[in-house]
This record gives sequence, C-alpha cells and structure tokens, in this order.
Amino acid sequence: GCGCPLRSMGWYHAVQILDNRCPSATLTHVVEPWYMSEASKSSPGWDEFQAWRKELESTRNISFHESVSSVPPPSDDEARLGIISARTADNPRLLTECIKIKCKSIYLEKPGAPSVPELEKMRNEAKDANVTVLMGFNKNVSSYVEKARKKAAEIEGGAEITFLHNNAYENKEEVLGECFERNAEGMLKNMAIHELA
Repeated sequence: GCGCPLRSMGWYHAVQILDNRCPSATLTHVVEPWYMSEASKSSPGWDEFQAWRKELESTRNISFHESVSSVPPPSDDEARLGIISARTADNPRLLTECIKIKCKSIYLEKPGAPSVPELEKMRNEAKDANVTVLMGFNKNVSSYVEKARKKAAEIEGGAEITFLHNNAYENKEEVLGECFERNAEGMLKNMAIHELA
C-alpha cells in the first residue's frame, strides 16, 4: 500500500528506508495495487506516483508490483520485512499474503484491522508462522510525551527529544474529500487508536 508520493504513510515509510534512516534495511520491492492498475490512470496522484516509480526503477533497481503475490521469494540469506500501510479493511488479507512470501517480520500501521477479532486472528496467524508483527502508532500530544519532555529536562546536561511529523493534508477545503476517503473507518477511530495503542 505505497500510495501517492507526499501523501501516503506507505510512501513515507519507503522514503525512510531510501534516506537510510534504517541503515540495516534495503528497499527492494514496492506493492501498490491502485497506481499500478489501469483504472488509476485518470486519478489524482497517478502522474506523481509513475514519475517516482520510474525514477526508483532506473536509479535504485527497485521492483514495483500490483500485488503482494507477484513479489518473488527472498533469497535464503534475506530477512524480509513487509510494511503494511494500506486501507484497514485490506490489512488482514495483506498480512496473510506477506506471510506467504516469507516475510519474517511485518510492520503493521494502525489500527491494523477493522475489528478486534480480526486483529486477534492476524496475531494468531503470525504466531503460528513464527512471524514478528510490530504495530505502528504516533501521538505527540499525549501525557506520556509530556512526561518524556519533563524527564529530559531533569537530566544533567540536558537531553534532546525529537518528534517528526508528516501531515500531508493542505489546509484547503478542496482536499477534505480525499482526507475523509482515506480515513473511511472514521476520523475519531483513526485518531483514538493512538491513545488505545
């Protein structure tokens, strides 16, 4: 679920790897069902995605795929991590597909699944396959962040805490439609999941 450059968390995770923010990781495959499909050609973001795809294919030798099942199996010495940053309703299926292509670890964006029973089923499936699943979340204005800042101030010589924020939505009325479409599970649920996590 890479999504549109400069708008999607999937794209942002790819950029984090490309920028060497995780030195032990190498981006080799990108799965993007929508922008790799013929149906997306007239949709917003198509031109940006295709330009980014062509650049990475030619300069970084990264392969792009329309589905997880088209990603080739890893080499014997490869520890494959799958990053799932897609529509919530698609995540249970994507986790199953990532396990099938031999991902040893999966980074799953919140909220992970549409319901707790589905999330529990995913947990059990991963456990049975001996796959580690990590859940992503971020909430910079919570009490635990305030406590971290207070603790940092108490440390002799000081300590620095850095929070990075990526909010791709422009403060314009014409982009609200896409914002609500991307958060179809509901804005309250999407935001409350940080506190629940």
